[in-house]
Amino acid sequence: MSHDAMTICDPQQHIQLWNDSAEKLYGWTKQEAIGRIYHELLQTRSYEEDPDSMFRLLREDQWEGELLQTRRDGELVVIKSRQSIIKDIKNYPDHILIANQDITAEKCTEQQLQDQVSLTTSVQNIGFWSWNILNDHSTLGYQILAALNHLPGGDPTRSQQAAQTLQSVDQARTQQALQHALKTGHDYIDEYVFTDKNKHKHWIEIQGRVYLDEQRKPIKMMGIAIDVTRQRQKERKLHASNHHLHTILESLRDAFFLLDKHWRITYVNQQAAKLIHLSAEDLIGQNIWERVPQLKGTIFEEKAYEAVQSKKSLHFEAFFPPTRHWYDVHLHPTSEGLSVNYNDVTAYKRTEIALKASEHKFKALIDANIIGFTLAEMDGKIIEANDKLLDILAYTHEDLAAGKLNWRTITPSEYKHLDDQAVKDLLNTGVFMPFEKEYYNKHGQRVPVLLAGTIVEHSRPLSAAIIVDLTPQKELEKQKETFMSIVGHELRTPLTAINGSIQLAQRRIQRFLQERPEKLPSDVEVMISKLCKLLEQSLRQTRVQNRLINDMLDVSRLAIDKLELTLQPSNLTSIVEETVEDLRYTEGNHPIYLVLPEQRHLPVLIDCDRISQVVANYISNALKYSDPEVPVTVEVTVDDAEARVWVHDHGKGLTKDEQKHIWDRYYRANDQKCTGVNLGLGLHICQILIQRHKGKVGVISKKNKGSSFWFSLPLVPTGI
Repeated sequence: MSHDAMTICDPQQHIQLWNDSAEKLYGWTKQEAIGRIYHELLQTRSYEEDPDSMFRLLREDQWEGELLQTRRDGELVVIKSRQSIIKDIKNYPDHILIANQDITAEKCTEQQLQDQVSLTTSVQNIGFWSWNILNDHSTLGYQILAALNHLPGGDPTRSQQAAQTLQSVDQARTQQALQHALKTGHDYIDEYVFTDKNKHKHWIEIQGRVYLDEQRKPIKMMGIAIDVTRQRQKERKLHASNHHLHTILESLRDAFFLLDKHWRITYVNQQAAKLIHLSAEDLIGQNIWERVPQLKGTIFEEKAYEAVQSKKSLHFEAFFPPTRHWYDVHLHPTSEGLSVNYNDVTAYKRTEIALKASEHKFKALIDANIIGFTLAEMDGKIIEANDKLLDILAYTHEDLAAGKLNWRTITPSEYKHLDDQAVKDLLNTGVFMPFEKEYYNKHGQRVPVLLAGTIVEHSRPLSAAIIVDLTPQKELEKQKETFMSIVGHELRTPLTAINGSIQLAQRRIQRFLQERPEKLPSDVEVMISKLCKLLEQSLRQTRVQNRLINDMLDVSRLAIDKLELTLQPSNLTSIVEETVEDLRYTEGNHPIYLVLPEQRHLPVLIDCDRISQVVANYISNALKYSDPEVPVTVEVTVDDAEARVWVHDHGKGLTKDEQKHIWDRYYRANDQKCTGVNLGLGLHICQILIQRHKGKVGVISKKNKGSSFWFSLPLVPTGI
């Protein structure tokens, strides 16, 4: 304190005490200073533009800051001033104690540094930075803050606040660097992150120097703050780009490595190291021909030298004997040397060889003309056809060349939906499964065929199909069905006679029992009762046999398209009612319920006998697969367009797989509770009959939950 210029003023700032240091500093003697107003004598103003200094002095009884004052000779000095209020015994302000210290030299150095910074801010984002160690007070220069879009102009308060927002990039490193600078006096260099008012981050490099007081103690650090954001962003982008490139190269299925002009490996990805069976550490910096001597004297060495000398990229496939593998290789000359990427294509080459062998076999099959083969477009144009297909359709190669073969135009209209489904399957899955249809040959005759195919070119698209002539098989089937029809007729003739004889025997026994007045002996009655049961069993068996023969005949007629329908306007409700009543009589005690709609008249155009046959078959199946005590329900429903007949049972139900095949010819569901003989023809016949009536059939079933079979028929206007 003895070196400070000491002044005591009254509350009106009249000077009452003026020590020697003040006289020496300002040039005014005690006699000249005493009684003068302090701030007028020294023309005092705030060095840091602090208008609230007096207010804070009165409020807090003390103030500390930097002032700009004028000496007697007119020279300006920068003063570090500490001012305190002295109060009387009643705690009223009595005097002001002022202790001033000349810091002009220090401020000149700081100003010179700021001036240097100002000269460079036009080309670089550089500003002044200072840190007062004594009060831990930091500031950032206006220049750099303005450059960072933080301040529109000089604002000391915000400059101080901005300095406080600096965050060290590495806190531990910052503390170590500060301590080192304070202890040794060496320059301080560190990096901070600054967030501007727009929430944008900036990287600031701080370069500072330590300043000491008269006792050689550090009191301040000053220096420059440089905006290195662009540099750091470029470094980060470059790092990210390198990382991204490294990630891409490491994720490639291809092996990749770089060679310099001396054939040294400068980079190798993991796939390349894996194929060479060496680690990346073992390869980097090594001469490729020395580190992998198996490549010497091979096509790989030959092509590498050719690519470097010609400065042209090369692509080739080669077999490498040491590994017995095929490789697909790309060589690209660069300014630094050569980039190489290659891939193991052994599996592909083996597949290619196998495919060529398969193509050879397939071509041999096509050329053998065992089956028909075609390449065709989706619009129907046939591009290629082998001799077998041309023979099936009775066309010539000249007709094919003239564009006369179109699979759409030679297909009967009833198969259009099958063709459309095949095209849809081709586009969705690339193949269409085998199905049967017919073609018109050149003479207009129908030719039954079986065909299947696959798509071979997606851009057009183009499909390949194999076609099998089913004419011999269809002829054989017709002969078989004709034979079955003849056999059925021959079987039914004696069966009719047997059935008649049994019924005649039953009537004669009944007449005998009715005409004898006296009671028969008990043993005779027992014998006659057993005889009646045997006759009834025989009669039932003849009915079963007759039904089986009728099914066989119906299937035969359907197969050779000889089943004729006699269509006439009818009431479907009446047909169902009559059929149910007949079955209630023949089936005995098995309950059959009937549920009819409010609209009793359901006009349909049908063959009454055939629809009754379908209803009877549905009900008979339900009875066979149900417990005798559990009822079977027959239901008729109707909407605006169609009537539907349902038969519900409570049997074991059908699995999903069984439901797919239940309408197939000769298919029988596996159910141990089923009684009687079943050829698996009934439901197949029902389906064909309903389809001939332009109706539909279906089943809804769950295993162990029963089944509901249905068929629908279109309604017709009344009067038809």
